[in-house]
Amino acid sequence: MMKSLADLPASALTARLYEIRKEERALLVEFLQYLNELDRRGTVLELGFPSLFAYCTDQLGMNKAKASRRTTAARLLRRFPVLGEYVADGRLTMATLMVLRDVLEEERLTEILDRAAGRTEEQCKELVAALQPQPAMPDLFRKLPERGFILKPVEQSHDVATAVQPTLPLIATPTPTPAPRRATIEPIAPELHVMRVTVSGAFKADLQAVREELSHKMPGAGLEEVLHECIRVTLETIQKRRQGAGKKTEVVMPRRGSAHVPAPIRHAVWKRDGAGGCTYVAPDGRRCGSRHRLQVHHIDPRGMGGPPTLENLALLCQAHNLYAAEQDYGAEHMARAAGRPPRAGEPPGPHWVMTG
Repeated sequence: MMKSLADLPASALTARLYEIRKEERALLVEFLQYLNELDRRGTVLELGFPSLFAYCTDQLGMNKAKASRRTTAARLLRRFPVLGEYVADGRLTMATLMVLRDVLEEERLTEILDRAAGRTEEQCKELVAALQPQPAMPDLFRKLPERGFILKPVEQSHDVATAVQPTLPLIATPTPTPAPRRATIEPIAPELHVMRVTVSGAFKADLQAVREELSHKMPGAGLEEVLHECIRVTLETIQKRRQGAGKKTEVVMPRRGSAHVPAPIRHAVWKRDGAGGCTYVAPDGRRCGSRHRLQVHHIDPRGMGGPPTLENLALLCQAHNLYAAEQDYGAEHMARAAGRPPRAGEPPGPHWVMTG
């Protein structure tokens, strides 16, 4: 099977994946319909399970999170059968359906579903915040529980047979420190978000120092205003440094093959391409657009004499910059240069297309 897959061209792989995804969505809807019917009949009670959730976890082997999503989706499908169409054709996913579950109502169902169709989970959260706006929350700093100790009995060796179980001595065991939660930003209204993040004592001290330093410029500023000012100043500084703004404006072309790009030219590249993100364009015309780790790329390779001119430079994300280099120099050469083995799989596909 793996050998046959290795022989398939990329177009056949992607076409089959698309077919499987369609089948997967159709099977998901069918699964929810069966689950719904099982729930409607009360069959899970006859089978000895206290709830549909318990049936999913104990009989079907789902974890609790998946069982909760599936049972909730099945009951939503019972209330609003049209949801099946949206899930089957990919306009809604299980994740976006869970986000929408509390705002679905018969009177506005079509409007809500059409507004949510094709959106990501984050975009659906924004939609829910617009449909059910919540008031802004006050600033809050809450200290996490201190690490403490609990008493646990010391287990005795099972090698010793005793007629009477002795009283087990107690030892102090440190309680586990709660794992820091990943920072989250959740929308609560069209223009309001709640940010939750765990910070260190040093962060708190530095934040207080910043508030004091800004007290003359921003008297009475709230936490959001202070953090926004810090982010704005940092962003401004990073952009100026990366784009070469503020440096000398005369252009001195480097020697052939040099990695140096004159600051004015680098600034012009960022000004031209920065807003749209990565300029890589796939053969089907889709532009990448990622803004993650953008890098200045030589369209005609620098190692082959490509000059650092505005016409020969473009912004690419790190992944597409590496992909382009593999197209120009070969995957094996780039792997050796990076000190790693070549990636398994097919050689790179058709030559990349640039825009900008």
